Amino acid sequence: MTISDKYDVQTGYLKKEAFEEFADMAEREEKFKSVPIGVLFTDINDLKKYHDYHSHLMSDVQIRKVALAIQEATECMGEYYRFGGDEFVVVFKGFKKEQFDRYMKCIADVRESLESISFAAGECYTESAADIRFALKTAYENMRADKERYHAEHH
Repeated sequence: MTISDKYDVQTGYLKKEAFEEFADMAEREEKFKSVPIGVLFTDINDLKKYHDYHSHLMSDVQIRKVALAIQEATECMGEYYRFGGDEFVVVFKGFKKEQFDRYMKCIADVRESLESISFAAGECYTESAADIRFALKTAYENMRADKERYHAEHH
């Protein structure tokens, strides 16, 4: 895989395949068993509606806006992945729980400050990077619950 194959051109985030490579390595290699890991899973709310009302170009602007806001809120300290059109995952390797929680508070703050777009978020922290797929699944489920709360309040 070349560098250009690993990165999403629009956001600068790594592609999902790069996450899968890391997850395979984390599950396989002994050195990752003692490395704590935090996972943040996000999904932009109502991007299709935004796209239908504004335009494809403006939707792309919002995707970049959210991707940048996530990086800024977490001080570019994680590894950033674009999982799908409007889904992003951030992995924090080797962070203490308190550090991870501080970044999650910053994510909550940035969610409040964004204008014209919002995103759902879920997180999970585990003491072993070998459990990365469990952490991803849990973060995803937490994000889905957050998205359901958003839809209950806004629809």
